[in-house]
Amino acid sequence: MHVRRRTVLAGGAATLLAGCTPTGARISSTSASPRLVPLRLDAGHVMKVTVCLRPFRPAGPRLEAERFGETTVVHNYGHGGAGWSLGWGCAAEAAALARSGGASEFAVVGAGVIGLTTALRLIETGAKVTIYAEEFPAETRSARATGVWSPSSRIALADAAPTGFAERWEGWARASYATHLRMVGLLGDPVEFLPQYEVSDGEPGGGPPAAHDFLHIHRRVRDLQPPWRQMAAEENPFAPRETATGNGMVFNVASYADRLARLFMLRGGRMIRRSFPDRTAVLALPEAVIVNCMGYGAKAIWSDAGMVPVRGQIGWLIPQPESRYSLYYGGVNAISRRDGVVIQYYGPNEDFGYGDPNETVDRAETERALAILRQVYAT
Repeated sequence: MHVRRRTVLAGGAATLLAGCTPTGARISSTSASPRLVPLRLDAGHVMKVTVCLRPFRPAGPRLEAERFGETTVVHNYGHGGAGWSLGWGCAAEAAALARSGGASEFAVVGAGVIGLTTALRLIETGAKVTIYAEEFPAETRSARATGVWSPSSRIALADAAPTGFAERWEGWARASYATHLRMVGLLGDPVEFLPQYEVSDGEPGGGPPAAHDFLHIHRRVRDLQPPWRQMAAEENPFAPRETATGNGMVFNVASYADRLARLFMLRGGRMIRRSFPDRTAVLALPEAVIVNCMGYGAKAIWSDAGMVPVRGQIGWLIPQPESRYSLYYGGVNAISRRDGVVIQYYGPNEDFGYGDPNETVDRAETERALAILRQVYAT
């Protein structure tokens, strides 16, 4: 048996329903088997296709202060595919750096998840905070994220991460996870746990090795989530294909981002739409302390030549509340979130999308991914 476990996977929710299922769906008839309603995976249910450039830095996220004359800039960007997962832990560290000089008014540049969480952590200390951003939360690259707990997803390269990085990362991950847990069950379900199924594609190997040695340190926090297990044949809804299952944390990004923005405004924060053509425009802001949460935009503005875009595309299907689970098969993941079923092809290895700055939608890629997933339900 070969199951390619990906740390980027998250769960979906198995609905214990005895309702009708499409002809040809592989649903076990035993009483112990979950009654999974197959996902509707035809192109007619695609409501949009989006592309996100993950801001990858070989050395990992940049979290440090830098002086520009009388202005202090605290950098908090470059989280790769782990922005939603690590946001709260990194925000706490960035807020502490910003507050260390005694200032009481702060500018946060960027309204993605890193900007929102950092602004909230600052405002919770009694500070006056203004977010300046060209794109508001629903328009940012963060809004196009997969939405799963993936704290080590393209977080750094093994040979470029500085000494002590793994320990620092673990602190971010554990602090963030604790905050995510406090959002489980809140109105709009910004965070929830959903069962997931990883189905073997029968291939003996995991594809060609990646050319880049990405740092894999998820095992340091594997105690945070329930363990996975191999499903017995009598309970496996995808038999005879071998299947592993577990429960994973999923972020319903639309409701989560909306909640963060609302909390920020309710606590006295301001959000101003403004574009920044260059660094001079950022440094012209009136606040003496600026927190840079620009994500991939920091590459040009702050001359971070080492930052690499990692292209990721998601096809969004109309929400399917009757099929609340996640399915991984053949290099494709489907996550039935409340704001839509996200379909993502991960490619043959982690090099897929690396260094690709193209944000043009490739609908054919999504249609191929749907065709791959449909095979798992075929008789």
